[in-house]
Amino acid sequence: MTERVGQQDPGRIPPMPAQPPQLGPVPQASSSGHPPRWAWWVIGIVVPVLGTAATMLATSAREGASPPPAAGVTAPAGTAGAAAASTPAASASPSKSATPSVGPLAPAPGTPSASPSAPAGPDLTAPAGYRAQQGRWGIAPPPCGETLLVDLDAGVSTSVKVKYAGEGATAEQTAPAELEYRPDGFGCGNPGEAPTYVKLMSTTGRQVGVLRAGQPQTYEGCRAAAGTGFGPVQLGGSAARERGIVKGAALCSVTDGGSVAMALIEDYSSEYTPAVSGRLIVWSKG
Repeated sequence: MTERVGQQDPGRIPPMPAQPPQLGPVPQASSSGHPPRWAWWVIGIVVPVLGTAATMLATSAREGASPPPAAGVTAPAGTAGAAAASTPAASASPSKSATPSVGPLAPAPGTPSASPSAPAGPDLTAPAGYRAQQGRWGIAPPPCGETLLVDLDAGVSTSVKVKYAGEGATAEQTAPAELEYRPDGFGCGNPGEAPTYVKLMSTTGRQVGVLRAGQPQTYEGCRAAAGTGFGPVQLGGSAARERGIVKGAALCSVTDGGSVAMALIEDYSSEYTPAVSGRLIVWSKG
């Protein structure tokens, strides 16, 4: 077959269109039957957005579904209302800073410690018709040839001379006193020398006794202890310890003025001629 070379037959050339066709992408149906590629892009964006919106709606519904129960109403166990009831109301207001607990506060100055091993201290409560006063008292070993008288109404100790070593004061001298502290005649030499032993005793006609360490230091306790009696006892030795005259105890007396005096033993040396001192509490009438 031979082809014709040259100008084609004008009658066979189609006519030119009046306006050229507009170029642009023309969607083509996939010949394989699958959605076009742009459809997967749209699905990839829409699905996460819908999931986020659904999560937010579900959270809002849970938060507003169970309001906290009213005062005095207990929500059933295992419900959101029970959890809300156990949550402090203060959590609604945000805190500026979280401060760690520093423990119990420590005690105020002058207040006794609450430790179980620490003594409670004297109770100054006064019965009707009485008032409590505080002061100090103390005794020190007098030299041979002297004796020491203690007036517990005022906490005053007075040294009195005697004729012989180990001799006591006269009844007139001891009239205002409750206690006498004097050298023991045994082991005491010339006047003015330091005694080897000293003994403590109540003066004639006075009610004096020992309120043992650990006992309640109250008016009632001291008044009862004063009635137990108080004979001469050598201080600094085993006899004094057996009688309860140790640090932490108290000497109690009904004074010549009708008061109840409690002489606390707070400072006590362990020598055979000890010095003793402490607070003095007097419940006096008026």
